[in-house]
Order: sequence, then C-alpha cells, then structure tokens
Amino acid sequence: MLGRALPGPEQGVIRDAITEGVIRRLLDKGDPRLQNFQLCNGCGSCTPYCPAQINDLEANGDRGYLARKVTAALQAGRRPEIDLSDCVQCYSCETVCPRSVSIGGIINAVYETEHVQPVFRRMLLDRGCLPPHAFLPLYTGRGRIRKFVAKAIQYPCPVDDRAVDEVRRLLLHPVEASAFSRPGHPAPKRPLTRPDQVFHLNSCCAFNYPGADLSQREILAALGIRYETSRLQTCCGGAPHYMGGAGFADRLLLTARNLSVIRDALEPDDGIAITGICPTCSDSYTAALELLSVSTNRAVVNEALGRIGREVGNPGTFVVANILDLYPLYLDELRRLVETRLSGLRVGVHVSCHYRKMTGTLAVPPGLQDLAAVTGARVVRSGMEHHCCGGVKNLFDRHQNGHTKGLPRLNRLVHKGFMQHRLDVMVVDCPGCELVYDHMGVPVLHITELLALATGADPRETVCIQGHLTSLSPALGRIGIL
Repeated sequence: MLGRALPGPEQGVIRDAITEGVIRRLLDKGDPRLQNFQLCNGCGSCTPYCPAQINDLEANGDRGYLARKVTAALQAGRRPEIDLSDCVQCYSCETVCPRSVSIGGIINAVYETEHVQPVFRRMLLDRGCLPPHAFLPLYTGRGRIRKFVAKAIQYPCPVDDRAVDEVRRLLLHPVEASAFSRPGHPAPKRPLTRPDQVFHLNSCCAFNYPGADLSQREILAALGIRYETSRLQTCCGGAPHYMGGAGFADRLLLTARNLSVIRDALEPDDGIAITGICPTCSDSYTAALELLSVSTNRAVVNEALGRIGREVGNPGTFVVANILDLYPLYLDELRRLVETRLSGLRVGVHVSCHYRKMTGTLAVPPGLQDLAAVTGARVVRSGMEHHCCGGVKNLFDRHQNGHTKGLPRLNRLVHKGFMQHRLDVMVVDCPGCELVYDHMGVPVLHITELLALATGADPRETVCIQGHLTSLSPALGRIGIL
C-alpha cells in the first residue's frame, strides 16, 4: 500500500517550525511528545495507514488525509486547518513510522491543550474514575435510558474514599510533562508466563458491558488463576487522556499510584501480573512501566506520590498480562472447558488500536483469532481486521455535538464490511470498540463474553446480553444458546 510522501524538508526548517511555530506555543519544549516529533522528517510512511478519511470520496482519493495534513501544518509552524477530533488515536502512524515518531501522540497533545474537557477531569477529582454518568450522553434515545439506569444501579463502580482523596491531592498539584524524558531505548520487559495469581483491573469502561468483567472473573477462576482486586485502585487515566481530560503527566501519576496499590494487594516474591478487559489500561501500564524504567522519571513520580504517602519501586516487578497474551497460554485448558460449541456462528474479529500501539505492530495478532476459534465459532477473515472501529472519542464528539443520526465514514466502512461478509457477531478485545460497534447497530461481544458463553455461562446473569444496545438474541437464538 503506497501513499503520497511529503516533500522531505530540511532539518533546519523542521527545527525552526517546532521552536517558533504552533507546537512550541502549545507545548513546553521539554514535553516528551514534542521532543519525539522533532525526529519527523516528513517521509510520508504513515500517510497510507491513517484511517481518518480512508476511502472517502470527499477526500478526493487522498488516503491518510489527516496524518499528512497534520504533519505538513505542524512542520510549517501552523495549526492544522482540520478537525483534530477526527483523529481517533488508533496509533497506526506510530507503528509504521521508521523513526518511531508518534504523530497520534502529538495530535493528541495539541487536542489535549485546545480541547481539555473539564467534565472528565472533574469526574476524576470527584470520583477517582469515570463513573456511570460519564457515559449518560451515549444512552439518549428510546429504550437506552432504561439500560443505563439498570447498569448504574447494579454496577455502580465504587472507589474507596481514601483513593479519591489521593487522586485529588495528586491532580491538584500537577507535574509538567517536561519533567519526564523518554527512555533512550526500550526497557527490557519481563516475559509473560502462566501466573498463579493476577491483579484484575477494574476498568471504567466496563460499566457499559459488565458481562465482559464478570466473564473475565469466571474464566480466571475456571483456569485456576487466583485474582485480586482493590477498591483503592482508580482510573488509570487512559480514557480521560485520550478524550482530552487528563494530560500526559496526569496519566503517568495515576497509573504509578495504582502500581503502588497493586503491589500492596499482592506483594509476591517473584513478580506481579496485571490483567483486565481493557487494552487502554494495558497500554497505560505498559507506557508507565517503560517511563518508570528511567531513574530520573521514577524520582519525579515518587516525589509526587510522597505527598500521599505512596511510592513506586522497581518497574521490573510488574508484567502486563493483556488477555490477548494471557489466555493463549491456556488454549488447551480453554478447549476442555468448552461445554457448548458455538458452531454455526459466523464471527469477525477486531483487534483494538491500543493493543496494537502497545505491541507496536499493524499485523493482526493471532491471539484473538485463536481464542474465538476455541469456542467452535467460524472466524471469517476480512479486511475489517485492519480498520479502526471509529473511536470512542469520535462517538462522544458526535453525541455532544448533536450528530447522533447517521454513521461517519469509519463506522460506515466497518458496518459495510460486516454486512458484506454476512457475519453474526463481531468479537473484540476492547470495551471501547464494543461500545462503538454496539452503537452502530452491529451485534458485538467482548472475547471474554464469547468464551464465557462457550464454557456454559448464563447469557443474562454472567454475560449480561440484555445490557447491549444491539440485540444478540437473533444470533444466539439461532445456535440454541437462548
């Protein structure tokens, strides 16, 4: 796939544009994202992979419109004359850049500066997480409010008052992003092995699909993996960060604080595996552990954490056990646990952009396909696997701006693919992707929900299919589960 490369500007032009142009006015010169962007030489490698206006006729066939325009404008010292909310933070640009420049990161930094949404920051200060009412704007419409109320009553997502107080004291004394530096080279990662116990993260976005969280717990127990949780754990800062409500340093401090909570909850001799149903959480913890591998970064973080009586120690103690990496270690056990083969169910798979960002690859990892196949469902391969779902940020923007009717281009693209391949259900690894598919009228299941159904879990009590906006009854009824 070839894209239209930008003319290669001289390094001096780029340097002057960054130093004197729009980015310099918006961001501190020490911001790690700004320092990272200085490596960009406008080669255009990211252009064909940007989905912001992919295959849209209005873009005049110009694939990668957004990434190319943003790169050109920022290097010329101008603010891009486009809607930055079109960037859905898929990070395709970062995974293909030959110099590891995160165009998505710098776009989000500018978006963060111009569009900080105080409502999300206020929720972090008031509740320590994104509470149920953070998602209320997405439940407007006939029948949806009832689903929202039922979830809010049954799954209130409480956080301990002590934790809320600690978050408030952290965020009310912000640390500048310029206080941190990127590691000169990737820190060695602790290899993931089959753990005896894990810390199971409570995801803010799990409110929308409590069945994904309940299914995860049931699967862990069935595999003999002990898990711990804690009401002292708060939001990792990932979702508010990408929505423009928490800055780079805020997310790092929130995640580092949670690492302290996790260490106190487990304190094993050898290591701590962190799992959960949300790849944004996995990405936040992976990024934090990488930054904390730099001793000067760790010193800055611990100075801030010291105000609340916490500290974070050796990041090598922890390993992020994302479900797409953890569950494939137990494929044989999962096959034996299957009670109801989902034969006849045609499913497509969609791997989240934040998992791809965390692993640094655009290739479709085999984990999700293998796990879906374990259930007996027929996995239908398609180009949809490489597309972005459309993004939760885009979904919020549409609802907040009153554009709830009709589907934007990315949603249209994946919806068309779903219909053309005559799929019954989309299977995802991300509650955010699940939310986007559900809102566009596509039956969707989190991979934990699919596995739980195959292992005999109750569709309503455990998987909570009644909370989905798009009914799963036709697909599940046809194969005899309902």
